[in-house]
Amino acid sequence: MVIFIDIDGTMRDYRYGFMPSSHTALDRAHEAGHTLILCTGRTVGMIPYDVPLEKFDGMIAGGGCHLVYRGKVIEDSFIPDETVSRYRRYFEENGVPYQLETVEGVFMTAEMGEIMRELLFYGEDPRRSEYAGLRTERIRIDRRIDELDRMGLHSSKMGFCLTPAQYREFHVPDSDRLKYIVFDDEADEYYHCELIQAGRDKGTAIERMAREIGADIGDTIAVGDSMNDADAFRAAGTALCMGNATDAVKALADHVTDTVVNDGLYKGFAALGLI
Repeated sequence: MVIFIDIDGTMRDYRYGFMPSSHTALDRAHEAGHTLILCTGRTVGMIPYDVPLEKFDGMIAGGGCHLVYRGKVIEDSFIPDETVSRYRRYFEENGVPYQLETVEGVFMTAEMGEIMRELLFYGEDPRRSEYAGLRTERIRIDRRIDELDRMGLHSSKMGFCLTPAQYREFHVPDSDRLKYIVFDDEADEYYHCELIQAGRDKGTAIERMAREIGADIGDTIAVGDSMNDADAFRAAGTALCMGNATDAVKALADHVTDTVVNDGLYKGFAALGLI
């Protein structure tokens, strides 16, 4: 089987980091002869330091923008710079906190940095945090948008936060060729949103990776916990959802396992007979 595995909430917890049972699950799956592909909405520069990249045969990053299999780059694409500039003007004119994600990391407005600090670090200074997950997190909330401009980097994804009023008015024209994702975790008063390239989501990436490997799509499994895994669930032969997902995400899956902190990945692999 070819197993496509999300990071956050699937193998790794924001507070406690990469779960020991996830290491065991990956090791035993490899021993059983399965192919393991990292499948994350994070861009390459945002993958946490504690993720054991050496245990994977390939990678889908940026929600489908960057595909690598056994050292070979299959695809590396970006949102057109002129499209990014237009949305940036809209965000700035309307006071929308936003971030741009690149292969070198994530770059935020000051307002977005404060929102992410509260969400990821629970209001704490991450340098003093006792949580393993935060110590190994690559997201830096002090990397500002103007730094990205000076470096001349291209964006794979745009993330932003809308108030309820802004959410009702926000619209993405089909002509922009962008996929609009809204997360439903209700973490705070904002709608947390992403824009990625249309036709380059986790689902299309799984299909392309399967062709590259020479695997039948029926022999693929997608494992995840969030609405940005929905396309992966639809594309793969089997969808395995974590117990910490919302009911809407669970409804898209073939199987639901335990939560990430309760060894959900390992239990899910075992339930499917993979290990």
